[in-house]
Amino acid sequence: GSSEKMVVWILLASTIAVTVSALGPPQYVGDGRSRQIARVNHTKKLLCPVEGDPFPFIEWKKDGESINELWDNHKVMKDGSLRIKDIEVENAGKYVCKATNGFGSISVNYTLVVVDEEKDVVSVDGTEVYAKSHEEDLTKEGAPPRFTSPEKMKRQKIIRPVNSSLRLRCKATGNPRPQISWMKDHQELYSRDSGRRSSWTLRLSDLQQMDSGLYTCVVWNRLGSVNFTYHIEVIDKIMSKPELLAPHPLNTTVNAGETASLQCKINSEMQPHIQWLKRVDDPKFKSNNTIVISKQPFIILKSSEIGSGSDGTYLNKFVIHHVTEADGGMYICLAANTMGFSWRSAHLIVKSKHHENHYSYPIERSNLNLPLVIGVPGGILLVVIIMAFLFFQRRRKTQYHQGAIVNGPHFNRVPTQDPEPYLGSMHSGEVKTNIHVNPIHGTQHKNLYAGIPSPHHMLSSREKLSKNSQSIDFYTDISSVSQSHHNPHHHMQQYSYNGP
Repeated sequence: GSSEKMVVWILLASTIAVTVSALGPPQYVGDGRSRQIARVNHTKKLLCPVEGDPFPFIEWKKDGESINELWDNHKVMKDGSLRIKDIEVENAGKYVCKATNGFGSISVNYTLVVVDEEKDVVSVDGTEVYAKSHEEDLTKEGAPPRFTSPEKMKRQKIIRPVNSSLRLRCKATGNPRPQISWMKDHQELYSRDSGRRSSWTLRLSDLQQMDSGLYTCVVWNRLGSVNFTYHIEVIDKIMSKPELLAPHPLNTTVNAGETASLQCKINSEMQPHIQWLKRVDDPKFKSNNTIVISKQPFIILKSSEIGSGSDGTYLNKFVIHHVTEADGGMYICLAANTMGFSWRSAHLIVKSKHHENHYSYPIERSNLNLPLVIGVPGGILLVVIIMAFLFFQRRRKTQYHQGAIVNGPHFNRVPTQDPEPYLGSMHSGEVKTNIHVNPIHGTQHKNLYAGIPSPHHMLSSREKLSKNSQSIDFYTDISSVSQSHHNPHHHMQQYSYNGP
């Protein structure tokens, strides 16, 4: 029925889908070992580790030439591998397995190294042979020598005092393992009492001024060579102690679990002894591995190798991996030679994951900013002086106005409104004054003449005065008079005085 047909169609579609998904170009399934070792007169089988659907066609080539049935000791097997019988030195070289199907192709490369045990020689390309050496790893590709730590060899000139010792190092790698020789002033250096040759290091002891010169290391193998020259100067006496160059070491803040590093840079006539110390903040801490500097105990830490800068200085770095809060504190980089020692400090602050470490540290006087120390107090003092000046100026003005009010001109109160038509009834021949009255209109005023003599008395007084003096002004330039009442029991007259 229809249900059976549906099941058949589903099965058919699934089969097609699986078949289509399996189709594709060849894929590499090998272990990645591209260098193979074979021995003369033995048989070697080279696999072609590929797979694909459809299964790819396999083709082998040696040094770019296709391998076919005409090759006597080479045969391509059914599984795609290549078998080489009765191997000879000439069979060494580059082999390529190429797998191809309708969806693409892939190539697998091999280098076949042939070793002749009887002649103790090796061939890599089938044309040249070289002496077999136990220093060479045939499973790895050959490499010329190179220095492993060139950054530590930047300081070409080294100064040492008389009777001191010195080690010169020229470590290198290569395949085969390189050989090394040393020369002084372009002459091969032989073992003697003051020095001897070792693998990578030349050790010189009890140096004298005659040991000054150019020391050159030459490192070589069959694929090449490298060299490096040190300029050694032996001096009779050191003139100064080491100088630690600012700003290192720097105050550093890191999170717990991270890596912290402190570095110091030293200027010295010769390579100094450099030691890192940590201040002991716990008074209960006791250890024999401590020293006292500036009346404070410090624990001696493990020192690292001293490096050389391109500018002739010495560098040293102290590194702490996976720091904890206990690592926080004050650290010192101390450099010493026969003339004395110098040191600089820095602080490491470790922040925990849950809360910050509020570690506080004192600021060294040598690190203070002198302009800041002088400028801040000076600025504060200047502000205080300006404020005091403004205060006394204001106070002086206040006292001046108060004195003007007390000692200034005194005026009798002048009524602002005449309750009687007294002044209006005066004749032109009578005595006149320069009173200007500003009446306040629309307001009910009380008697403004309370306590003032009546106008008749004033007139009689003026008449008496006029007999003794021809002209007298009692009021001078009063421009306006106003009155205000704040409450029924108190009133105040306001005056405006315009001086001459």
